[in-house]
Amino acid sequence: MLLSALLQGVLGASSLLIGALLGIFWKPGRAFTAAIMAFGSGTLLAAIAFDITQPVYENSGFWPILVGFILGGTLFTVIINYIDDQGGFIRHPSSSRRFLYHHRQEETSEILDRIAHVEMLHNMTPSEVQAIIPLLKPLHVEPGTMLCKEGDPGDAMFLIVSGEADIYKGPQLMAKLGEGEMFGEMALLTGEDRSASVIARTPMDLYELDRGDFDGMLTRSPHLASGLSRILARRLRETTQSRAKLREESDEHWRQRVLDSVEVDFPLSEQQIQQLAKSSAPLAILVGTLMDNIPEALVIGFNASSLHLSSSFLMAVFISNIPEALSSSVGMRQAGTAAKRILILWAGAVLLSGLTAMCGSLLANIAKDWFVGTAQALAGGAILAMLSSTMMPEAYELGGGSVTFSTIAGFLVGFWVGTVTLG
Repeated sequence: MLLSALLQGVLGASSLLIGALLGIFWKPGRAFTAAIMAFGSGTLLAAIAFDITQPVYENSGFWPILVGFILGGTLFTVIINYIDDQGGFIRHPSSSRRFLYHHRQEETSEILDRIAHVEMLHNMTPSEVQAIIPLLKPLHVEPGTMLCKEGDPGDAMFLIVSGEADIYKGPQLMAKLGEGEMFGEMALLTGEDRSASVIARTPMDLYELDRGDFDGMLTRSPHLASGLSRILARRLRETTQSRAKLREESDEHWRQRVLDSVEVDFPLSEQQIQQLAKSSAPLAILVGTLMDNIPEALVIGFNASSLHLSSSFLMAVFISNIPEALSSSVGMRQAGTAAKRILILWAGAVLLSGLTAMCGSLLANIAKDWFVGTAQALAGGAILAMLSSTMMPEAYELGGGSVTFSTIAGFLVGFWVGTVTLG
């Protein structure tokens, strides 16, 4: 019985090598990948319903199903999120986008903490602020640094994060600038030379926006020109303490609206993929994929100890593993892992899946029915969490509405194979 479980576990996971080979040497098109994902999702849904839920209910009742599915979904989500944080995110496009989204939110939050008090930005919509943030270049200068020289062409404007600067017209000190203010925008707006010199009084942290990016933002943002005009008109007016308090509250509200507007491009561009690959870890990618396969291998082992051969479940696992290994292998290649090493890792994953199936079979032979039922339901909850978080959303994104029919076909084929097996 243990040998049968081992062989079935290896057979179900053997398609990982097929997916790895496709990812390394072929990289099939979106429609083909979507069709496999959708068909595999349909067969797995049928397997969850007829190879896990129904037998557990008949043998142990409803409570093991409820407890197992909740625990399985929770454990899978927590463990996969941890693995993604350790660099395994690139194995799926969906997890890559989640990583990129949170990464951008963190970057945006850090910058907003530094520039939320810059009045110009409050005259822009959250999406416009999102567009301008990547264009801002951080700059640190020491006291006495000439930031703008009177008579020079205006090639950039500056936002003051911290520190103070003096404005000179010839030898005469005209004004002082401090945190939250900006300078250099007049020359960019008018196209004329600098009308004054700006010299750092203290150490300063600034953000620089050059002319090309400024002109592009002025074209895209209808609010920017009018906002700049209002700021220039109020530049010499003093602000009361009560107004400053109101501004602080307004800053926080504005900051949250900008963070809520953070988006990523769909689908991922080649540049974004390369950026993600540099942050990924091949071992974490492999461990993450193994976590996707462990619940399936356990169910294979549970079923191998019974009279139910579960041909439908084996077929579902075999098919679903192909796109899983395909996308993971592409991610590992982009992270710089050699093709030979990828294949060795997947061969090890196939063997581990077989050993996991053996453990499932052994557990089914020595444990009580309610415990085995709960363990099967736990595995089913984990598989369902994997389907809902990765395979099904990615299949729809890649193939659109056409995946509907592939999913239905997979479910019906899984149901038919299961019915024939039981018959």
